[in-house]
Amino acid sequence: MKNRVRLYRQSKRGFTLVELLVVIAIIGILIGLLLPAVQAAREAARRMQCSNNLKQLGLALHNMHDAQGHFPSLAYQKGYPTDGFHWRVGWAPFLFPYFEQSSRFTTVMQIPEQGINCAPYNTNATVTHNGAEVVNPYAGNITTLLCPSEQVNEPVDGALGVISYRINLGDETYNNTASYTKDILNRGITSRGDQVTIKMGSIIDGTSNTAAFTESTISPSRAQILSLKGGVAQSSADVYRMPISLVEECRNNRNGSEVGTAYTMSLRGTRIGDAYGPIYNAVHWVLPPNSPTCSYNNNEFAFCAASSYHSGGVQVAMCDGSVRFVSDTVDCKREDYNNLATSTLTVGNSGKSYFGVWGAIGTRNGSETIALP
Repeated sequence: MKNRVRLYRQSKRGFTLVELLVVIAIIGILIGLLLPAVQAAREAARRMQCSNNLKQLGLALHNMHDAQGHFPSLAYQKGYPTDGFHWRVGWAPFLFPYFEQSSRFTTVMQIPEQGINCAPYNTNATVTHNGAEVVNPYAGNITTLLCPSEQVNEPVDGALGVISYRINLGDETYNNTASYTKDILNRGITSRGDQVTIKMGSIIDGTSNTAAFTESTISPSRAQILSLKGGVAQSSADVYRMPISLVEECRNNRNGSEVGTAYTMSLRGTRIGDAYGPIYNAVHWVLPPNSPTCSYNNNEFAFCAASSYHSGGVQVAMCDGSVRFVSDTVDCKREDYNNLATSTLTVGNSGKSYFGVWGAIGTRNGSETIALP
């Protein structure tokens, strides 16, 4: 009987402290091993959704071309300069009808013909229409225009929707104070205004070799302008003249001084439909992915870089509708680049891009082919 009691008591013995700690340590190790895999799986899913968004934009681009015979302009500019509403409408609103945002587009096109006091820089959630309040067509986010990996997913500039994707403006710089009567920026797939239209037949290098859209991260707030992810780095040279020294300054100084937070234009991607300069909705194919956007004179002149929160590069929608991932380490210098010394890269460049494979992706008429995985 005593032996039975002794065996019963031994069978009820609990874990010792050491054993418990060992079990906890094992569980912690397993969690540590699993967590990166879970995070990687989640990022893979986000990256796939981002790719789908870009595919939707590529499809919308083709549908617009089928319907209207040309690609959208960087800025609509109807009635410029007397029409203070339409001239700053960017490319995204003109693709609205082609990714299930027709009601927004209808409202956009009623401005100002039907008295809606609403420009793409109006930050209110509602606007007045014939004495009644209607929803601002530029307010609120659109899922198709927002990368799931983006860290900014709420409006930053009033109620205006934010946008993760930018149209291809080519490998030339941009002066937003120049005359709108003549469009000389013809290296990308969009023109600066509706005086010149780019068509499918304009893509001499082939649609599979030419980019339509890519990613560029959104500035988080006026009080937190990051010089790399979504921000604007102040340069010391005039961007419009674009000397090689400026390109190298921006390439080598990814944490350059930031544009003062008092300037609204230093906010990248925070206005879904505003085309005041390229700062909100375009990319120049000059600096490699995840470089800073560079500005001179508080964004009066700027060239804008692609960037993303995907590890190691950015996704690019090509003009044929395919989506490719381009690494940060993509070649960005033509074979004779180091011999250019103090050359000035003036507007109106022709032929092969100065900026290697990356520049070739961004030019539609450089007589180049590319080899990406």
